[in-house]
Amino acid sequence: MEEHLSSAYRAFRQSAYRNKYEKALLFGGKNFTYGALLVRAEYAYNTFLQMGVEEGDRVALWLPDCPDLLASFYGLSRMGAVGVLIHPASSPCEVQKQMEKAGADILLTTAGRYELYRKLVQELPQSNLILCRPELDMKGKARRDYLEKEWGNDIEDRAVLDRMMAENRYSALETPKGDPSEQAVVLFGTSSFIEAHPISYVAEELDEKANQFWKNKKAVKTVYVENSFATEGGFLAVHSALAAGKTVLWCDGTMEQMHKFKPDFLVATEEFFWALRQQTAPWKMKWTNLQGGFQLGKELTDLMQKFASRTMQECGGRGALEACPVALKVQQQSLYYVGDFGVRLSDMEQKLATLPSISACRVSAEGGGLRLRLVPSGKEPAGKMGKSIALCCRREMNPRHLPKFVEICAKL
Repeated sequence: MEEHLSSAYRAFRQSAYRNKYEKALLFGGKNFTYGALLVRAEYAYNTFLQMGVEEGDRVALWLPDCPDLLASFYGLSRMGAVGVLIHPASSPCEVQKQMEKAGADILLTTAGRYELYRKLVQELPQSNLILCRPELDMKGKARRDYLEKEWGNDIEDRAVLDRMMAENRYSALETPKGDPSEQAVVLFGTSSFIEAHPISYVAEELDEKANQFWKNKKAVKTVYVENSFATEGGFLAVHSALAAGKTVLWCDGTMEQMHKFKPDFLVATEEFFWALRQQTAPWKMKWTNLQGGFQLGKELTDLMQKFASRTMQECGGRGALEACPVALKVQQQSLYYVGDFGVRLSDMEQKLATLPSISACRVSAEGGGLRLRLVPSGKEPAGKMGKSIALCCRREMNPRHLPKFVEICAKL
């Protein structure tokens, strides 16, 4: 046991030493051992050193769930820098706001995402940009699907940005000790789509959460995590699983790999468990080692617990669906969830109330989506008011949270 185990990197490295040849991650049709993932983290660490990242710096990680995301996060943790995790589905404008809120000057992303950021927001200085290529860790259909989604037909742009990615050489240096009172990570994920509201963990607090996550699940070996690593629940699930020596499975929105590898445990949103039942029948997905699952996101209801437990039993598994084993900071907020995404209703009300055409408004969550009730100010005609609302929502919110119902009232 190392003295002052006070960083995410040191917790992961200790686990990697114990489980060097064990599988740590299943991704893109490939298996990554703990030893290989640790080497990747060391490579990332030295890349950051050579690019001038220093202790205390904050680096925004705008990446899909992939080995480079884990390596970058642990590489930053090793040098005492802070990884600012940004949800992969965030828009360039949201990325800019979250970086400003978190004080992150450096952006680590893919070439395709940066091209979108450059076109819609601004071009970054070379010293403030780090690019990586997740497709190099994929093969076959997974790689083709990713490239098609990332680039489409922009082959010319892709060739230009490929030249920007220079290879960094590896050189190992001594690991500095961490400070348990310093921030270990900043997350936005589920709580950022009106105004950027960061959620941060100091190293000591993160260790405590990670130790509690799998405390009573020692028999679990392979964990499927549907939630993005950039969300609070997804991050705690993946980091704590790696620190505990478990194998993490990322499926990039599909269940084909889950069918192939048949994990012991599921960590996902409510929507995933609803979809699981619909997709098991065609594949005859049956396995005997499924031990239940955690729901991250919405509160666990009796109906959801009963439904998900029955679904897992039909898959040949056992055990009931449980709520997240640790208290999430984001659950202290009043959020409306769609999958991984959450939006603060109070934020939406405040933002819309600034429009000159609206004197007051209320936002409520219903089963089919968000309902907006508003009182016009009379300063603009109804047609123009509708366009102002739509423009404001599209600019400030993730598209998944656009109101489905708009009601004009004389008073609230």
